[in-house]
Amino acid sequence: MNTERPAHTDTIAKQAREFAESKVFSDVVAGYMAPTNASKPVSKINMVIHPNDQMLDHSLKHFNSVGTALSQYFGVALQQHRSAQQILSLFHPDLSQVKVLDFACGYGRMLRLLSNSLSPKQIWAADIQHDAVDFVSTQFGVNPLYSGSDPEQFNPPQRFDFIWVASLFSHLPEALFHGWLVKLTSLLTDNGVLCFSVHDEALLSPGQTMPQSGIAFAAHSENKDLDQEEYGTSHVTEAYVAAVVERAMGASHPYFRIPRGLAYQQDLYAVPKTATRDLSVLKNFRWGPWGWVDERRLFTHGNLDLIRLCGWATSFDASPIEHIHISQGGIHTTVPLSVLRTDVEGVFHDPRLRDSGWEVTLAHFVESAKAQSFIEISAVCADGTRALLYAGLMAEPATAA
Repeated sequence: MNTERPAHTDTIAKQAREFAESKVFSDVVAGYMAPTNASKPVSKINMVIHPNDQMLDHSLKHFNSVGTALSQYFGVALQQHRSAQQILSLFHPDLSQVKVLDFACGYGRMLRLLSNSLSPKQIWAADIQHDAVDFVSTQFGVNPLYSGSDPEQFNPPQRFDFIWVASLFSHLPEALFHGWLVKLTSLLTDNGVLCFSVHDEALLSPGQTMPQSGIAFAAHSENKDLDQEEYGTSHVTEAYVAAVVERAMGASHPYFRIPRGLAYQQDLYAVPKTATRDLSVLKNFRWGPWGWVDERRLFTHGNLDLIRLCGWATSFDASPIEHIHISQGGIHTTVPLSVLRTDVEGVFHDPRLRDSGWEVTLAHFVESAKAQSFIEISAVCADGTRALLYAGLMAEPATAA
């Protein structure tokens, strides 16, 4: 494996990690953390990011922008945390004694937030990347568990009330998909629930077809540090998941599917240990708002410095997007959704998203003569729920190649 990284990549990655730890950015992220019945409002989050965090590297390579990459990285983390937190709370209203396993935790994109919602001593973190487990244990105080590629070799002494698995089953070939489902459900308490994410067949690229088996696996992924034959990219049908659950847990064993429950992309499946467990509480699941900033541009018109911003936002919940909120230089602006976005409607196959676009041109307020202007953009639902769309500098310093 080639571990050399271009100087450009190292430079922008270092800038991103430093900016993530800045007070202005960390305060923004903390502001999106809603307290639960077992926690207080969050004032400070450990924002240290490991240099080998593949999720941040993937965003940086795609966007080549510190602010955009960090906004995506933490936007997904916040939505993941909101999903995991509410599913956990729906099944276990008293969180004071629950034991939670974040399996395939990576370098802790979601764990840094979960360890603020629960006592870190209630959380176990497992991953095949042992340096990642060491990192999250040291930084966030959670209990470490080393995993491997063979499900039969993963035998922790604990049993768990909730096992969260984000973006692992969406990368597994058929044998490991079944093997890890059997193993992880065996680690649940009698009252426990496994929650994992998958790529549904609806996310297949144009021209791809689903095999009769119901699982399409390709030996490639964004994580080049792992064996691509064991961690590639898979898409599955609901019928396939149902069949695997039945093989692992017995005939007619219940499960609950939440379409696009993870970052409005991957489906979430909840599988209880006990067949009589009531899953109807998951009908109360809320996706929260979601969206993106497509354009962020500074320009001059006459004697005016202006900002051009546009993007889209949506919510699958009953509470619709009320407005886009923009904060820059102490000035706050709200923008309605009023732009036709048939592209967004097409991606989500949902006619409700046809008018999900927004756009605005604003005066550019520089906060000080020596500092670039910091801007925060969020989508706000009618019930007050917010999603981070962008937080960072309006214009970023150039990075030498």
